[in-house]
Amino acid sequence: MYVEELIVDGFKSYAARTHITGWDHEFNAITGLNGSGKSNILDAICFVLGIRNYKLLRANNIQDLIYKRGQAGITKASVTVVFQNNDRKTSPLGYEDCKQISLTRQIMVGGKNKYMINGHSAQEQAVANMLQSVQLSINNPHFLIMQGKITQVLNMQPPEILAMIEEAAGTRMFEERKDKAQKTMSKKDKKIEEISSILSEEITPKLDKLRHEKQAYLEYQKVEIELDRLRRLVVAYDYTKSEEALNNGSSSLTDGRTRLEEMQSQLETVKAEIANIAKSKTQTEERRRAEMSKSGEFKALQAKIDELSKELVRIKTQSDLKTTSIKEEQASKDSLITSKGKFEAELAKRAKAYEKQIAKYTQEKQQYDEKTKDVAQLEELLQSLTTGVASDEGREGGFMQQLQEAKKEASDAATAIEQAKLRIGLLKDESKEINGNLKKALKDNGNLLKEKETLEAQVAGLAARMNTHAFKPEAKRELEQQRADIMEQLEAIDERRRGLEARMGSFDFQYQDPVRSFDRSKVKGLVAQLFNIEDKNKFASVALEITAGGRIYNVIVDDDETGALLLKNGKLRRRVTIIPLNKIAAQQLNPDVINFAKSLAPGKVDTALSLIGYPEELDKAMAYVFGSTFVCKDPQTAEQMAFHKNIRKKAVTLEGDVYDPAGTMQGGAKPSSAGILSRLQVLKDTRTQCTTLRKELASIEAQLTAIDELKDEYMQISREHDLTKHKLSLVEQQLSYSSHAQMTARLDEISIELEAQEATIPDADAARKAAVKRAQTIEKEMGEFSQDKGGKIKQLKKRLSKLQEALPAVEERMKECQRITQEVTLEKEEIESEISELVSQAEGSDSAIRALEAERAEFEEILVRTKDELDDKQSAFSRLSKKLLVYDKEIAELDQLHRNKQSDLTTIQLEGEQLAHELERF
Repeated sequence: MYVEELIVDGFKSYAARTHITGWDHEFNAITGLNGSGKSNILDAICFVLGIRNYKLLRANNIQDLIYKRGQAGITKASVTVVFQNNDRKTSPLGYEDCKQISLTRQIMVGGKNKYMINGHSAQEQAVANMLQSVQLSINNPHFLIMQGKITQVLNMQPPEILAMIEEAAGTRMFEERKDKAQKTMSKKDKKIEEISSILSEEITPKLDKLRHEKQAYLEYQKVEIELDRLRRLVVAYDYTKSEEALNNGSSSLTDGRTRLEEMQSQLETVKAEIANIAKSKTQTEERRRAEMSKSGEFKALQAKIDELSKELVRIKTQSDLKTTSIKEEQASKDSLITSKGKFEAELAKRAKAYEKQIAKYTQEKQQYDEKTKDVAQLEELLQSLTTGVASDEGREGGFMQQLQEAKKEASDAATAIEQAKLRIGLLKDESKEINGNLKKALKDNGNLLKEKETLEAQVAGLAARMNTHAFKPEAKRELEQQRADIMEQLEAIDERRRGLEARMGSFDFQYQDPVRSFDRSKVKGLVAQLFNIEDKNKFASVALEITAGGRIYNVIVDDDETGALLLKNGKLRRRVTIIPLNKIAAQQLNPDVINFAKSLAPGKVDTALSLIGYPEELDKAMAYVFGSTFVCKDPQTAEQMAFHKNIRKKAVTLEGDVYDPAGTMQGGAKPSSAGILSRLQVLKDTRTQCTTLRKELASIEAQLTAIDELKDEYMQISREHDLTKHKLSLVEQQLSYSSHAQMTARLDEISIELEAQEATIPDADAARKAAVKRAQTIEKEMGEFSQDKGGKIKQLKKRLSKLQEALPAVEERMKECQRITQEVTLEKEEIESEISELVSQAEGSDSAIRALEAERAEFEEILVRTKDELDDKQSAFSRLSKKLLVYDKEIAELDQLHRNKQSDLTTIQLEGEQLAHELERF
């Protein structure tokens, strides 16, 4: 077999159809200029033989083989090679009778690939098999020698050389077919194993079940035949008995007809009585309407009562609003008083600092003034002594001037002492006289003072009662705030709960009581709702859900009788599986197996039952659902649990993959219901939160109710306290204008002035002594100056120099002390201003409280009048209603009698129909 023709169309550089013939069956050579397409002829042959490595064709992808990549209007490329096949020995398998073999390969833009053999479409594998049968495997082209191929052959390893020899010998194709056949056989064997497993695990059990059902059906047919025979016997027996009853029933028929006639007569009588009762009721109702229509007093009273009720509510609301406003004002006033107390405490603290600073400043100022005065006196003395002229005109200067001033200061201090003593004597005399008249004034104002003491005691007692009273406005406000917060939280959580319940309607198990007075505690509920997963075990939610499977929707009841009642009379909305606790067979893992499993994979395996919490009474049901399964942290551990010879128990991984000891494994994508246990746990937690919040809310409501019961008593005490306090202020005002108060005030003034005068005497005496001492010193210095003028002047200059050097430091301390004093004074004035403002605001609050209390008292007075008027109108309305009550009572009696007669009528009709039916049977 050799190439006879080659046809190229649209392949690489061959845009037009090119037909190449005249091939020699032994040797051919292609010559031409560079770029004329010589290499593309060899590429075309490789292409049509089915090469897959396009890099050998100098192309990146299949689309590069089309002329200009399909952008010149040519959208496909095809190559056809025609082989001469006269020699049957070298022809491909299956083509021995074909003299020529035409092989075509066509590609299109977009990657579509097509093969044809002798003009018929063929699969790529069929083309490869045909070529391999004549040693032309294009994907292992040992027949094609390219650049570097010889070197590659020389460097081949023995397996590669063997592959080349097999390819050349044509046996490679059979090796590949052998491998493919072995793989196919392996797949078929696996399929046979699966089919055998299905036969043993599913089909055989179902066949066994069908055999049992067939046997049960045959037994059923036997029972049905026997039942039919017994039915025939019963019918025959009933026929015999009926025939006997017919023979003996002639007399009973006559009695029955007589009884039926009597019942019909009685029925007519009852109907007549019912008609009379209805007529009497109509007449009574007409008389009642006539009584009501005689005058409009009834409607007028009703309208007035409604109007007064509305007015009473309106006035009560206004009064409550005023009470609330008073409370708010009182709270504001208390806040102001508290702030005022804080500021006063701060002021007292600052006052001490202020007084201390003022004393310090006064001391520093006094030292500075003394130093300044000493310097000025020394300067003046030196000027007077050295020049003989004083610095101020009209003054003598020198020692004489200072001596005169010192003596004058001593004289003034002595005069001040005498005047203070004289003033003290006068003030004591005046005080003695006022004290003598004070007893008389006290006697005149004794009643007012006693009233003041009484009112002060009452105010203190009422304040103590308010402080110790159980009703606390602050506690009520705090409880109301807590109630608002809890209601807000409860609303949000309750809305979330409703949303979760709506999304999880499949877990809403509802039923009707199957019998009267049914004990609902016998129905425990769905499995999913009866166990909890702790936070530390929530990682296993998916595994537990897969373990439970459909049993998560089963219903647990206490016994089989309850389950039967539910199925029969519970009117269930959907089909359910019921787990009776007295019948269910619990399946639990052997403790030895559990211990061995945990020792085999420590920390990686747990029983499903140990990961949940549930009531002890549900132990059997939970063991039935979860008791025979391990939960494993990874697939390797699960595989050990399922297939180890000492364990062989069902295992579930945390991702939900199931390993069954029977040999099956389940897994892959998570089921659509994955996460249902987590959502159920969230729903349970939400319900628990709702229950807790409702209990807290009920507790707070109870506390508020108890507080409201104490509110009226507290408000009464508060009103009495405010009224007594107001009376006390009036009494204090009267006392402030009395002669006793004026005398007491004058005595206080005298006491203060006495203290000031008594404090003046020691200061003046100290000043007198200092002046006398200074005069003596001056006289001594005058004597020394007269003896040694130059030395004394030099001494005075030295003293002046020391004083001048010390003066700046004293001045600096005085100025710093002055600055601090100014700051302290400003702070004190600011606090006093704040206190004054708070006092003003508190007085404003007092005025507002008094105004509000007056308005509240006015509303309460109106409220009392309105309530009295409403009571009068209600009394009149009650008297008028009693007149109509007689008619109402008569109508009610007629209604009752009508119902009784109607019941008798129904009974007689039923008995008559029953009797007529029995007579028809005869």
